[in-house]
Amino acid sequence: MEVPDFLRYLRFFKYAAFAPIRGEFLECYYVLMRFLDDIVDGDAPMPKGYISGKDYLLEKIEFSKNTIHPKDEVDHLMVHCFKLAEKFGEDFREETADILNSLLFDANRRGKMIIFPKEDLIHHFHLLDIRGTIKATLKVFKDDPEKYTLLEPLGMACRYQYDIEDIAADLAAGYVNISQEECIRLQISKEDLNNPASKRIKKWLLERAEKGMQLLEEHHRRLPEGNFSLLQKWAFTLVYEIPAKKVFKQIISDNQNN
Repeated sequence: MEVPDFLRYLRFFKYAAFAPIRGEFLECYYVLMRFLDDIVDGDAPMPKGYISGKDYLLEKIEFSKNTIHPKDEVDHLMVHCFKLAEKFGEDFREETADILNSLLFDANRRGKMIIFPKEDLIHHFHLLDIRGTIKATLKVFKDDPEKYTLLEPLGMACRYQYDIEDIAADLAAGYVNISQEECIRLQISKEDLNNPASKRIKKWLLERAEKGMQLLEEHHRRLPEGNFSLLQKWAFTLVYEIPAKKVFKQIISDNQNN
């Protein structure tokens, strides 16, 4: 299996930051969350003894609160992550709860094609995931996790990137990341949701890309307020901004050529 670019960057972080323990934590934590996400999305087989991803996640959420008597490799990996964090004086239980509850939202709606209000999507899918991920990253960089609000535009832009990249796979799995308000405004019907190539879906994707570019501009306006280190800025640009901008520009270009 090809190692994702993100993991390669994390491995480099170990040496660039001269912080091998923090680098190992980042890598293990990413693997942990990536595996749980794959369980929810159906990209990894359901562990034996569980009926659904929802049941499995609920158990992991409870275990994250009190990590005794691990039952499987995921539990052991979570314990390992938390022990690594203790070595550099941090606790990631709050961030883990945010991320796992975001995954639980996906587990609950898988296959159901439910169209949620914008407020629900922002809270369950965007806020929890973005807040949890960014606060965890800032802690690894020895920075104030409350600075995450300065990085919300970048986090939301990345969320829009994933919405664009995964539109066909998400709709096929029954996930609708288009809000009720957007469906009404763009007249997106159930038929459109069954056809990611429809003109109305493409218009939503274009709006996502244009808004994503605006969010990246807002990110650059806010960035100086955070007094972030050069290494942090490098990570924000290489790991998050460049891939997102590439996706947005492609969507905008495709629309102009059609």
